[in-house]
Amino acid sequence: MEPIKVSVRGHVIKYFPGEQERFEFVSEGPISILDMLKALSVDPLLIMMVNVNGVKQPKTAMLQPGDDVLLFSPPAGG
Repeated sequence: MEPIKVSVRGHVIKYFPGEQERFEFVSEGPISILDMLKALSVDPLLIMMVNVNGVKQPKTAMLQPGDDVLLFSPPAGG
């Protein structure tokens, strides 16, 4: 099955596998963004915005094998 291609932007990279900006996630079928984050042991509250195949989506959106997912963390600073 084709993997989901995941890219992470922002300071939350340290919470993802291998602290990599890009990685692949394999799912046996459709999976919600929330369930993917839970499977990766990442708190969904750390993600501010999600784009799937270039379109903004809610975290409840379903992912399909082969999707391109871009996860954004909230801005940091003070």
